[in-house]
Amino acid sequence: MKSAALHFAVLASLVTGCKRDCPPAPAPTESATSAARPAASPDKLPPGVNAVQNEMRLLHEAMRDTVSAIALDKLSTIPELLHGVHRARALTEHAVESGTYELPKNANQLEAFKALDESFHEELEKLLAAATANDPAATATAVGAVMGRCAGCHAQFRVTN
Repeated sequence: MKSAALHFAVLASLVTGCKRDCPPAPAPTESATSAARPAASPDKLPPGVNAVQNEMRLLHEAMRDTVSAIALDKLSTIPELLHGVHRARALTEHAVESGTYELPKNANQLEAFKALDESFHEELEKLLAAATANDPAATATAVGAVMGRCAGCHAQFRVTN
């Protein structure tokens, strides 16, 4: 719960304190970019990338750009980002069902993974609804709820180094 509250506080401060006159963010360093990797795609897996990695990269980009959209009062750009994540979810579902992707951790808990994924995408739908309604406060709150779902799934199914 603290995590969602923190996300909301950060997003709220962006919404209220940063508009179009914000200084630009510094350019990312080469190590922070994915220049060596092919771009994520909502419709076709890039070479050498599994379906979950692809979907998570699109999700990362969507959440990053959603925070910017809130700060810049451009909520109308958010639905397209989320639709891309949704399309990539179909690639993930196909890979899981066909057996071409196996969970790296707790592979025997596939039904739990599917339930968490369904719940997560329900939160994305709430975010979509808030952005579509052009409601910055509800959009920021929805982003916090979406981000709050990441840690549980990662703890249960993601191998950490």
